[in-house]
Amino acid sequence: MCFKNKLIIALVLVAVGIIGRLVPHLWNMTPIAGIAILSGSRLGFKWGVGLPILAMFIADIFIGFYSTPIMLAVYFSFALSGVAGFLVRKTGKVGMILGGSALSALVFFLVTNGAVWAFGAMYPHTFFGLMMSYTAGLPFFQNQIIGDLFFTSALFAVWEVFARAVPFLRIRFETRNVS
Repeated sequence: MCFKNKLIIALVLVAVGIIGRLVPHLWNMTPIAGIAILSGSRLGFKWGVGLPILAMFIADIFIGFYSTPIMLAVYFSFALSGVAGFLVRKTGKVGMILGGSALSALVFFLVTNGAVWAFGAMYPHTFFGLMMSYTAGLPFFQNQIIGDLFFTSALFAVWEVFARAVPFLRIRFETRNVS
């Protein structure tokens, strides 16, 4: 797929990510991880890492920035979702894609709640405080996993529907360029 086509797709995905964060939604139920997984899988490593960070940053301009170390943990976690997408790129198997989505939600939960504990003042900096942080994050994790599985499924489904009409979106898993 040529750079121009990737750029058009990237702009659409970033716009979806920004809108998904700006419209009212349940906590942690946004399309960002799905965008990361799709772009990592279908556009390549750099796109999978860069697009979710770009969408987050632009949306944060409107929403507001917060604690830098915690924000960096959030951005890093979404970049890892793009890596998960890149790792499942050679498969067309729904189970692998959804497994990557579930794994990325778990990594997001562990990294971000760990960052809230490590860099915030809400919890004592003890093992018990860390467990309190993870316990308090469980309702958000539930939303995260439901949202990530939904948006990942929806984005891949839309990709496959468009791939039937737009030849450059068709993926041949055995010979695909992954840059």
